[in-house]
Parts: sequence; C-alpha cells; structure tokens
Amino acid sequence: MKPLALSFLALFLLISCSDNEETSIAAEETFVVSGKLLAPNNADPIYNALVVINRNNNTIEDTRTDSKGEFTLNVPKGDYTITLSKGKFSTQQEISVLEDNPVTNFTIDVLPKIAVVTGHYDKIENILYNIGLVNPTNGDPLFDIVEGINLSGKTEANLANHNHGPVNTNKNDNLDPNVDFDFGDLIASPELLAEYDIIFLNCGLNESKTEYNDNILNYVSNGGILYTTDWAFKYLNGITNDNTEYLEFYTPEKSGVSTSTEAEILDQGAIAWLEINFGISIDSIVEIEGFLNSWQVVNSFNPDTAVSWINGPVEYNDGNGDTIAENKDLAFTFLVGDGGVFYSSFHTHGTVEGFTDLDRVMEYFVFELSDILSLEI
Repeated sequence: MKPLALSFLALFLLISCSDNEETSIAAEETFVVSGKLLAPNNADPIYNALVVINRNNNTIEDTRTDSKGEFTLNVPKGDYTITLSKGKFSTQQEISVLEDNPVTNFTIDVLPKIAVVTGHYDKIENILYNIGLVNPTNGDPLFDIVEGINLSGKTEANLANHNHGPVNTNKNDNLDPNVDFDFGDLIASPELLAEYDIIFLNCGLNESKTEYNDNILNYVSNGGILYTTDWAFKYLNGITNDNTEYLEFYTPEKSGVSTSTEAEILDQGAIAWLEINFGISIDSIVEIEGFLNSWQVVNSFNPDTAVSWINGPVEYNDGNGDTIAENKDLAFTFLVGDGGVFYSSFHTHGTVEGFTDLDRVMEYFVFELSDILSLEI
C-alpha cells in the first residue's frame, strides 16, 4: 500500500500543477477579433447573430452582433474556428490570431433549404432574391419555387369571386417555378414538406388544399418554419385549432378594407437596424402599402404564446357591412412544438429594382423568422 504521506504529496502536486495551468491561461495576453456579418448579398448587416470562437471543439468566447452587424471578441494567440449564425443562415471560417485583427467582413454562405409557393398577390421571392439568395453566375435562385396558383392545370375559381384588387405583376423572370411538383403535391406529402427548413406561402395561392392542414401542423411541430400572409391564413387553421390558439382570425373573413396604414414597429432591434444601416428614420412608424381590398384581419392574439411585431390603425367591415376603424396587430410570430410560424395581414410585393422601406422591414423579418426558435415570449 502506498504510504499516506506520498498520496497527499501526489494530490498536492496534481492540484498545484492544475492551478498553475489555469493561472497561466487566464494570464495569457489576448487580442481583439473584430468582424461584421453580412447577408448573402454581401451588403446588408445581420443583427443579433450568434458569434462563436472554438478551438479543439471547445468554445473559447461567444457574443452577438450589434445593429451594424458588428462584433468584438478577445482571445489568446492561436488558431480558431469562428462560426457566425442567424438561425438557419450561417458561415464558418478558420482564423489565426497573432495580433489585434482589423474588422473582417463575413458573408453568410450556408443557407437553409427554402421553398416559396407562388401566389397572385405576394412576391416574397423578390425579397429573398435581393437578399442574395441567388447564384451570381447564372442568376438562378438558391431556393425552390413551387407553383401555387394553377394546380394540375386548374385555376382556383374563387380568386375571381373576391374583390382583392389587382394581381401583383411585379415580376423577376428568374423567379418562375423551378421544381417538377406543385403546391398540391407538396402539402399532401409529409416527406416532401420535411425536406424544407422554411416554407413561404404567398397570398393568392390555391386555397383548396386545406384538407391537408394536419400535414402543415406536423411539419411545423417537427421543426419546420412557416411564413404565411393574408389569404394563406386558411393553412394555419390546423395550427391555431380553429382560432382558439395563438391567433384568432376575424369573421367575416377577408373583410379588411384599408389599403395602407402608418403602423408602429414594436421591436427596438428592427428600428435601430433600419435607421443605422439604411437611414430609414421612422420614429417607430413605417408606412405599409401592402394591403389590397378584402385582406384578412387578425381579431386578437394570445400574448402568452405569440409576439406582435407591428400595430397600426386600419379599417374593416363587420358582419353587418359596417366599417370599423381601430388599431390592429398586423404581423406575428409564434412557436409551435419544435418549429414556428410568421403571419402578416399585409403583403410582401418586393421589387425587382431593389428595396423599399417596407421591403427592408420584411428583410429583417426573414432573418428573424429563421431564428424563431430563439423567440422569447
């Protein structure tokens, strides 16, 4: 048996060496690593992205980007892996720290798998394209575009029966459907739905497939992210349990009559991002012109389970045809199981020439939507 005195000596030396090693690491000189995270278009800053510096699979330091997309960390000399991520968008690089580093631009190059379902009145695909989700060589979008209007050659008849205003003809020729299945195929197949991280449902898509709402519910519950606007609300009824959870949609349906509003943005991060980077000094107010006649009003939402992003004065008709004027919440996110949903009552027209102020707001929401699992309610 080892003498007791030797055992204590060995233990003392082990503790002493360990303490000396930790003291040495703590006292090691550190250097500044500074950077800026940009959208895939290599121009637009990404707010509140997670920045992690690793060495040998151990996290050394982490932080978040500010309103300019910038960050600063302090680490000892050495070789590291730096990962910057905003939800499902990310980039990763190997870096060597030998001295204080000048600010380095990092551009998102790892994209989620996205499907956009076309509609008569929305063009979220234009926003995604302008954000930089595009092949720079041939101009092809880096996401799937799914035919959502004419399913199996049949045009949805009820589109002609509503006074919804003019069809949005603002079109980028690169953004025609580019897959060999349509929305009917997509929503009917849990396996096909599960291939996508994010699915965007434009307003004015075919409304005849609500029999598959359970598939939408399961898609989101299992980690999918769903973006829906206006008339696409019908595909949320399975998630909202017919207006008893998250959001309550107003009856009569499609009774909104306002064509624009001066709405208040409720998120301070969005306000700062818009003003600092794009000079959009909105004092929390943004003009929304993305309404057409007969839009869907959200009557109320559950603040314990959903977050409202925008609120503004609007007009809509009640069941007697009388016009009501009051403030309504107009855009929401909420978590469902392991996934989440974004819904807005207004449209995302997008432009082929660039960004309007409202387009910038929607760009912000696209990245927030991708990061929805970090949502705090």
